[in-house]
Amino acid sequence: MDCSTEYLKHYNCFVKNLLFISLFFIFSIVTTFAQTNDTISYRSIYYKGSAWVSKDDQYRHCQFNLINVIDSFLYIQVNVAGIEIGRALANPDKILLINKFEKNYYDGDYTALQILLGIDFDFNTLQAIFNGIPVSVPENVEISYQGVSTFDEHSFFKILTCESFNYGYKLELEIKKITFDDVPAVSVTVPKNFTPIIF
Repeated sequence: MDCSTEYLKHYNCFVKNLLFISLFFIFSIVTTFAQTNDTISYRSIYYKGSAWVSKDDQYRHCQFNLINVIDSFLYIQVNVAGIEIGRALANPDKILLINKFEKNYYDGDYTALQILLGIDFDFNTLQAIFNGIPVSVPENVEISYQGVSTFDEHSFFKILTCESFNYGYKLELEIKKITFDDVPAVSVTVPKNFTPIIF
């Protein structure tokens, strides 16, 4: 067993669901938002970064690539120890989550996830968060942005932190590289041997 396989084995219980935990956590803390897409001065954004997810003082680290074509789709790819563990594609109508570690996927509208989490959310909510647009959250939740920098005519955050005091989760995204209006092509195809997740 090589080093990377051993690493993944030790973090199995947390890492195998890291993509889902990260996305679900963001989903679960948002209640409403004001749609202000007219304040976004770019057509698309692509950024690379690192993420830390903590639960009960246990921290896990991963790298991510995230692409948002405004009002079209959000795409995220998550890697741990140089190995891709999952990717997701969200558009206004549905969301596709692929868990490469568990070889399963969810492909459907937001209804099942809304029922599972017990809250309403949609594509516009996610887009607002990832583009630094203020959202309204419950008192026991905090979303904050740090290190705002100007990239040409665009202002953007360097760190996004989401914390839920009730659930004990904290997610911190640190932006390492950012590109506006020049995004790479994305591919999200479910492998044939993957099984669907039924909620």
